[in-house]
Amino acid sequence: MPKGYVVANVRIDDPDRYKTSYQDHVGSLIEKYQGTFLVRGGDKTDLENAFPYERLVIIEFPTRQHAEDWYNDPEYQQLVTDANPFIERTVVIIDGFTG
Repeated sequence: MPKGYVVANVRIDDPDRYKTSYQDHVGSLIEKYQGTFLVRGGDKTDLENAFPYERLVIIEFPTRQHAEDWYNDPEYQQLVTDANPFIERTVVIIDGFTG
């Protein structure tokens, strides 16, 4: 079974409020579903076109089901609701390469 990856592209309008409403809390929920941050912001270089927002996040989960369970967790959805006034984002779940 392939790993599941969450890829998010995020624009943050109010970094302080985003941090307190979402960022300070999301890590424990990712751990709950055995997820690991692979990318969490950082400098990027646009090579061909560009993502619409500056911040990229990639999270690895053991399976797609883990990623879906994390995303659908009511506690996580509350974090999203709390952060929505301060962000704009695109989020996808994608299967890892199975070779």
